[in-house]
Amino acid sequence: MVVLLAIFLWNVNLEQVGAAMRQARPGLIVAAVAIALLNYYLRAIRWQLILQPVGRVRHSGAVIAVAVGYAAMTLLPARVGDLIRPIVLARREKLPFSGTLASIFTERLFDLWTVVLYFLIFVVFPPAMGQLDAQAQHNLRILSYSGYVAGAGLIVGTLVILGLFRFQGQFVDIATRPIGRLRSSWRAPVASFLNHFLNGLRVLQRPRDLLVTMGASLVIWYVIYWQVRVTLLAFGIDLPLRAAYFLVTLSVMGLAIPTPGGIGGMHKAIQLGLTAFFAVELNTATAVAIVYHAICFVPITALGLLCLPLVGVRLRDVEAVAEGEERAP
Repeated sequence: MVVLLAIFLWNVNLEQVGAAMRQARPGLIVAAVAIALLNYYLRAIRWQLILQPVGRVRHSGAVIAVAVGYAAMTLLPARVGDLIRPIVLARREKLPFSGTLASIFTERLFDLWTVVLYFLIFVVFPPAMGQLDAQAQHNLRILSYSGYVAGAGLIVGTLVILGLFRFQGQFVDIATRPIGRLRSSWRAPVASFLNHFLNGLRVLQRPRDLLVTMGASLVIWYVIYWQVRVTLLAFGIDLPLRAAYFLVTLSVMGLAIPTPGGIGGMHKAIQLGLTAFFAVELNTATAVAIVYHAICFVPITALGLLCLPLVGVRLRDVEAVAEGEERAP
């Protein structure tokens, strides 16, 4: 994280960054915060849809688990929030942890589908990007090819998952045989975990639920793109909405680096996207990256910390809870 922040701030004039932040329109910043909170609320609703094959989930339980999970993701390394969220929900709603954990995998799969789809729209119908230098054009071509490869990979991966549903019994039997040879008493718990895990993915097998959840994902990410556009407008940067499709794709790559809250990686991705591809001045792009990251993570982290007493967990115990579930058979 320290290295990434150093790279992000290299050659940056902090006084000019501060000046750009002070000149940002506060009303639009507040609007972007409201849009960010709406996005997290929509994520809780989509999570309920994904969890339908596992069990009925109260709306309040999903909202609280989302808030606590994203707070943990902001404050703890290695994306532990993605593990805390299903733990919290499983305990509050009396659901199998393996099923709620699988729902996170399903959620990320829908997110990848949607991000790749919007990015391919950007590739096919690119907005005006000014005069790109040779390096920027080369990088854009590589990213475009990567988008097509990622789309093909997602299709293949989804087909593999659907095949597992058709042969679930045989798959679980084959997967647990080596474990049974090591210790026979372990085979039944592992088989139960795998069956619950696959049940958590079954929204992919139900056409109506699949379409509804995919529609919800398209709405969630469309809201995120407007969040980016409103943030840019706050700094006087008027780019078309399709530019946000590209910037968010870069930010998702930055978030893949497992620093707390994507600090450093997300900042650099947004800064690079604005300066290299949309000719935004470095200090202004740096200010946008800092403010946009804060919009994404500060409000939900505050809400998550407020919700911690509702789930009976203290912040310093959160990582220990996650490690305990990981060690459980």
